[in-house]
Amino acid sequence: FSRESMAPTGASPPDSNTLRIFIATDNHLGFNERDHIRGNDSFYAFEEILSSAREYHSDFLLLGGDLFHENKPSRQTMVKTMEMFREHCFGERAVHVEPVNVAAVGRSNEEGFLNYEDPNVNISLPVFIIHGNHDDPSGEGNFSALDILSQARMINYFGRQDKIEEIKIYPLLLSKGTARVAIYGLGNIRDERLYQTFSEKKVKFMRPSDGEAGWFSILVIHQNKEARQQKNFIPVTFLPDWLDFVIWGHEHECLIDPRKEKTADDGETTVTQPGSSVHTALTAAEAQRKHMARMDIRIHPETGLPQYNFKKIPFNKVRPFVYEDIVLAGSDCGPSENDVTEFLKRKVKECIEQAAEEFSNVPAQLQQPLVRLKVEHTGFPQIHPRRFGTLFTDKPTPSQWPVANPFELLTFHRRVRRQGERAPRGGGDD
Repeated sequence: FSRESMAPTGASPPDSNTLRIFIATDNHLGFNERDHIRGNDSFYAFEEILSSAREYHSDFLLLGGDLFHENKPSRQTMVKTMEMFREHCFGERAVHVEPVNVAAVGRSNEEGFLNYEDPNVNISLPVFIIHGNHDDPSGEGNFSALDILSQARMINYFGRQDKIEEIKIYPLLLSKGTARVAIYGLGNIRDERLYQTFSEKKVKFMRPSDGEAGWFSILVIHQNKEARQQKNFIPVTFLPDWLDFVIWGHEHECLIDPRKEKTADDGETTVTQPGSSVHTALTAAEAQRKHMARMDIRIHPETGLPQYNFKKIPFNKVRPFVYEDIVLAGSDCGPSENDVTEFLKRKVKECIEQAAEEFSNVPAQLQQPLVRLKVEHTGFPQIHPRRFGTLFTDKPTPSQWPVANPFELLTFHRRVRRQGERAPRGGGDD
């Protein structure tokens, strides 16, 4: 894993009354770290987040959970992570964000404290983060891996709840000039349990003592947003209508463009879903182009109300991923197993060419693409995915292979037949 400096973006710094927040979620540091090709993918992407936050002159970085992929990250992952924070977040650059109330930071039995207030360290880029379901507190003492980084003054960890039967979410109140922001953090809680607590009206958002006027309210949450089961998610309609903006972590599909959604009491708020910064699953949702974001908050000079400007920023250090659904019936694929093999081999090569064309600007170490073909093979023989993958491993070292995931290129399924429907003719066994 070697670092490369990003070219200057040319972004101008915000003025003294504009608060600039850099946003990302679901970094999953350490994912697949033993893979010879993909082992450093999560670190390349996260370093791009840190570099971009600095290049855009951000006042702080706000992360939406799952910094780590494992609840107990390996020593190698922890060392790499701390090296990146030290390189990009420590320094002489002044921090212009003033803490107003930081009781939400740290454990419930500790006095709120921000790392850049510590006279013994020089922080140039503050990081605020909640935990996700991968790095949540657990074990003796109920500690998270984030607590280690917090004690090392590398991050500001907030949004943890010690009592889930009755939840009070206190805001992190920060200001810069006339801009004021109230950030509510809710680290991951088991979805069924949190759904019940919301349903029982036992989740309370504590408002600033001077009321809502002038405060731009942001919620950072890490839960299922889409219903997997009846109560295994948190609907946006559970949230209060006075929230200005919601940053939704946990969902890996990048739906970063802010959109209006209904809240409680028939109100509405604006939601962004940045998605993950590394491909942890070879699904259609993860094949969307990945982004991070920058958000400027200021007071409108005429109305006196807070307003924001949101800019999505595409990643350049994320491995290309091409996903395609294929139906063999009706295609020009022949009926034999060899025909299916040759047809799918041609499709994989087309995906490799597509990745090279669409992602020509990625660094050399990330140019081997991920490819996944989801094959509906009703009426055709199913070939062995691992044996098929050996067709792309004829070079002596993994770094020379044309794809990053040769043994995970294919997944097969059959079309569900209606009662009385005959199988399509393809010459193979159904």
